[in-house]
Amino acid sequence: MSRVKSAPARKLDLLVLHVLRVRDLTPNMRRVVLGGEGLARFDVPRNALGPYVKLLIPPRGLDTPAWPILEADGRLTWPEPDRRPVMRTYTVRHLDPSTRELHIDFVLHGDSGIGSRWAADAAPGTPVGIWGPGCVTAQNIDWYLLAGDHTALPAIGFILENLPPDAKGQAFIQVPSRADELPLVGPKGLSVTWLHGHGRGEAQSLLDAVRSAAWPEGRPLVWAGAEASLARAIRLYARKERRLDRDQCHILNYWKSGAPEGSFDYGG
Repeated sequence: MSRVKSAPARKLDLLVLHVLRVRDLTPNMRRVVLGGEGLARFDVPRNALGPYVKLLIPPRGLDTPAWPILEADGRLTWPEPDRRPVMRTYTVRHLDPSTRELHIDFVLHGDSGIGSRWAADAAPGTPVGIWGPGCVTAQNIDWYLLAGDHTALPAIGFILENLPPDAKGQAFIQVPSRADELPLVGPKGLSVTWLHGHGRGEAQSLLDAVRSAAWPEGRPLVWAGAEASLARAIRLYARKERRLDRDQCHILNYWKSGAPEGSFDYGG
């Protein structure tokens, strides 16, 4: 039976895109639609598990963004620190190469995060650089167990929309409140359970939901995205208690409390 596998390595070309439009999906999530001719050659497999891009976000208030340059020998030369963009990872929520549109959903949490701040400021014409996309894929899985906090909602939404119609399983999604739920389209045989709240106790409720999930016969795939400590707990449950092989688990540290991206590993 096929296993989770990394997509073939590819050259990551820097594209400069511009905001086409923005839309608030919930009180705490904003969709930013990016456009650019380079998206015509983007390729995201439909069976990707949370495909992602690296956003290169220019410093706030910089009129003319500066981008890294790929030298002839393959080295990257970055701009001076005061003009250097900051790189953050975000899920490809939707990609339409025919219209050259890329949708990215951002969790908004005030001025505390570079990505959130950029999304809050984003307006038509705002530039941003991207590298990617990247992903892992899965084929011929018997059933799925998906879990994630608010930051993983875009990835779970993408996965659900692109699973085979006869896919089976469960998804558990933790969001701050009922107002943060989104309508999701997925296979009839895969149920979605919403959990509400934000904090350590609520994270425990997501772990409890994963641990109490039904465990049918067949080969499962466990996918999860959450704060690093919660992701680690889910990974231990899947690997140690359920004795799943590494290629049956794709469990990511989407963020780490008190730490910026780049200071922790993503797991897997």
